[in-house]
Amino acid sequence: MSTEARLALLLLEELELKGGKAKLKYLKVYRLISYWLGDEYARRIMDRLTSSGYISVKEGAVELLRRFKTDKNLSRTYREARELVINTYLTMQRPPSK
Repeated sequence: MSTEARLALLLLEELELKGGKAKLKYLKVYRLISYWLGDEYARRIMDRLTSSGYISVKEGAVELLRRFKTDKNLSRTYREARELVINTYLTMQRPPSK
Protein backbone atom coordinates (compact mmCIF):
# COMPACT_ATOMS: atom_id res chain seq x y z
CA MET A 1 0.00 0.00 0.00
CA SER A 2 1.36 3.40 -0.91
CA THR A 3 2.13 6.04 1.69
CA GLU A 4 -0.68 8.30 0.49
CA ALA A 5 -3.18 5.45 0.64
CA ARG A 6 -2.09 4.49 4.14
CA LEU A 7 -2.33 8.10 5.36
CA ALA A 8 -5.78 8.42 3.76
CA LEU A 9 -6.91 5.29 5.60
CA LEU A 10 -5.59 6.63 8.91
CA LEU A 11 -7.41 9.90 8.27
CA LEU A 12 -10.65 7.99 7.63
CA GLU A 13 -10.11 5.92 10.77
CA GLU A 14 -9.65 9.04 12.88
CA LEU A 15 -12.82 10.54 11.43
CA GLU A 16 -14.75 7.32 12.14
CA LEU A 17 -13.48 7.24 15.73
CA LYS A 18 -14.61 10.84 16.19
CA GLY A 19 -18.16 10.00 15.18
CA GLY A 20 -17.96 10.66 11.44
CA LYS A 21 -17.92 14.45 11.61
CA ALA A 22 -15.27 16.97 12.65
CA LYS A 23 -13.81 20.32 11.73
CA LEU A 24 -10.73 20.03 9.55
CA LYS A 25 -8.58 21.95 12.01
CA TYR A 26 -9.33 19.34 14.71
CA LEU A 27 -8.19 16.33 12.66
CA LYS A 28 -4.79 15.51 14.08
CA VAL A 29 -3.76 13.21 11.22
CA TYR A 30 -4.52 15.98 8.72
CA ARG A 31 -2.49 18.48 10.75
CA LEU A 32 0.45 16.04 10.95
CA ILE A 33 0.43 15.56 7.19
CA SER A 34 0.08 19.28 6.55
CA TYR A 35 2.90 20.24 8.94
CA TRP A 36 5.47 17.61 8.01
CA LEU A 37 4.72 16.93 4.34
CA GLY A 38 3.16 20.22 3.28
CA ASP A 39 -0.26 21.67 2.61
CA GLU A 40 -0.24 20.48 -1.00
CA TYR A 41 0.36 16.84 0.06
CA ALA A 42 -2.50 17.04 2.59
CA ARG A 43 -4.80 18.75 0.08
CA ARG A 44 -4.09 16.05 -2.51
CA ILE A 45 -5.11 13.31 -0.06
CA MET A 46 -8.30 15.19 0.88
CA ASP A 47 -9.15 15.78 -2.79
CA ARG A 48 -8.81 12.07 -3.56
CA LEU A 49 -11.02 11.11 -0.63
CA THR A 50 -13.60 13.69 -1.69
CA SER A 51 -13.61 12.65 -5.34
CA SER A 52 -13.94 8.97 -4.42
CA GLY A 53 -16.99 9.70 -2.26
CA TYR A 54 -15.56 8.80 1.14
CA ILE A 55 -15.79 12.28 2.66
CA SER A 56 -17.51 15.59 2.14
CA VAL A 57 -15.84 18.90 3.01
CA LYS A 58 -18.03 21.96 3.50
CA GLU A 59 -17.03 25.20 5.23
CA GLY A 60 -14.12 23.61 7.10
CA ALA A 61 -16.18 20.66 8.35
CA VAL A 62 -15.43 17.13 7.19
CA GLU A 63 -18.12 14.45 7.14
CA LEU A 64 -17.55 10.75 6.58
CA LEU A 65 -19.99 9.50 3.93
CA ARG A 66 -19.10 5.81 4.06
CA ARG A 67 -19.08 4.50 7.63
CA PHE A 68 -17.03 1.44 8.60
CA LYS A 69 -15.80 -0.37 11.70
CA THR A 70 -12.28 -0.05 13.04
CA ASP A 71 -10.65 -2.02 15.83
CA LYS A 72 -8.16 0.73 16.71
CA ASN A 73 -8.37 3.55 19.21
CA LEU A 74 -7.37 7.17 18.59
CA SER A 75 -3.97 6.94 20.26
CA ARG A 76 -2.96 3.95 18.12
CA THR A 77 -4.16 5.73 14.98
CA TYR A 78 -2.16 8.84 15.91
CA ARG A 79 0.95 6.78 16.68
CA GLU A 80 0.82 5.01 13.31
CA ALA A 81 0.22 8.28 11.47
CA ARG A 82 3.10 10.00 13.29
CA GLU A 83 5.54 7.19 12.46
CA LEU A 84 4.48 7.06 8.82
CA VAL A 85 4.57 10.85 8.33
CA ILE A 86 7.98 11.27 9.95
CA ASN A 87 9.51 8.36 8.00
CA THR A 88 8.11 9.81 4.77
CA TYR A 89 9.47 13.25 5.66
CA LEU A 90 12.93 11.83 6.37
CA THR A 91 12.87 9.90 3.10
CA MET A 92 11.96 13.08 1.21
CA GLN A 93 14.81 15.03 2.89
CA ARG A 94 17.50 12.42 2.44
CA PRO A 95 19.82 13.14 -0.50
CA PRO A 96 19.86 10.44 -3.18
CA SER A 97 22.57 7.83 -2.68
CA LYS A 98 25.31 7.56 -5.27
